[in-house]
Amino acid sequence: MRRIYIFIAVMLFLTSCEKNSTENIPTLKLYGDALEDIGYSISMTENGYYIGGQFTEVTRNKANYIITDSSVKRMAVIKTDKNGNRIWKRSFGNNAAVGTKVLALQDGSVISTGYVLDTAIANQKDIYIVKVSADGLSSSERIYAEPGNQYGIDILQTAEGFMILGSTDQAREGIADSIGNASGKSDIYLLRIDNNLEPLGAIANGWPGNDQAVAIKNDINGGYVITGTTDNSWPYQDFTNIFILKTNLYGEPTMIKILGTTDYEYASDLEVLDDGYLIAGIVGNEESDQRVYLTRIPEDIFSSPIYTYKFKVSSAYSTASSFAVRAISRYSTDLFVLAGQAGTGTSAKMLIFVTDAEGKQVSGKEMITSATGIQVAYDVISDETDEIVAVGKNSFENNTMISLFKIRF
Repeated sequence: MRRIYIFIAVMLFLTSCEKNSTENIPTLKLYGDALEDIGYSISMTENGYYIGGQFTEVTRNKANYIITDSSVKRMAVIKTDKNGNRIWKRSFGNNAAVGTKVLALQDGSVISTGYVLDTAIANQKDIYIVKVSADGLSSSERIYAEPGNQYGIDILQTAEGFMILGSTDQAREGIADSIGNASGKSDIYLLRIDNNLEPLGAIANGWPGNDQAVAIKNDINGGYVITGTTDNSWPYQDFTNIFILKTNLYGEPTMIKILGTTDYEYASDLEVLDDGYLIAGIVGNEESDQRVYLTRIPEDIFSSPIYTYKFKVSSAYSTASSFAVRAISRYSTDLFVLAGQAGTGTSAKMLIFVTDAEGKQVSGKEMITSATGIQVAYDVISDETDEIVAVGKNSFENNTMISLFKIRF
């Protein structure tokens, strides 16, 4: 009976997406079994997509009932064709594990980062990396175990291998309080590895307190640029603020700035432009009505922002008053597509909309689902045909499945 309900929910989802042209009917694909399966990342290949996230490895008794306490989350990697049809799926981790980011490689293989729970210390996270061949038949993996909690957030391919953006709560020593951090407080963590997944070096940095990175990109003139959220404040700022950090190729900081006001502000994602950076995020806590945060920063990050907007998405098809952006990607020639959720809690629906280069929402290029259940996008990309692909979750009753959603405005 539960599967019948899920089928009905999927049909409602497919027929209730607000769209601006009957010629561009949205496509939805779901992957998973039962309990909690979530897609956190998508990467494009020549002929399809890789999806990364988590599968729940479900345990059932002889009567085919799910034994929740014995079911374990695993790192998920799915390969699909351009239509979202599954080619293969793999799950990884001898202990509970989650994949936060996938990256398609030039040879057709894929690498995924995230974390695995330490088998020796309860609930301690270790950075976990898995590489999988294009056919899904062979893989290699590595756990990077250090004191405290570390987990992977994002990953880039480099000349020497890969740069992993992560988080650590290990104590950081310093000659002054301003450059140290206490154990248990989160820091920005950069781990360099070679193509064989062997570590080459690691750096933790940030301010005293909690700093949580969300995205890393190749910088305009070399090195890397990172954005995230900090609970530190500069004058005329308060609560949580967004930071932008520039590093050299070894992950050593070269420039860092806190952006923010007296609102709660959280970074979600980052795009590198020809002359600066576009940061997308969220204004407001989850229990309150949230707004979209969008700011364009010059290459010299200490210069004044070109613009900063805090706004609610305009949609003639939804009564939602809360909007949270989880990801941003280039779209068409000089536009950007953003994805996340409209509404909160059990009323959350998948949100996709487009802005221009000046940060203004483009009229007629927005979509908010209205089906029963919860739909959220965690990552979004677009291709040369202006087709938008978002990945996230679709929840109904006690089941959450990985969702791949395609639309062309």
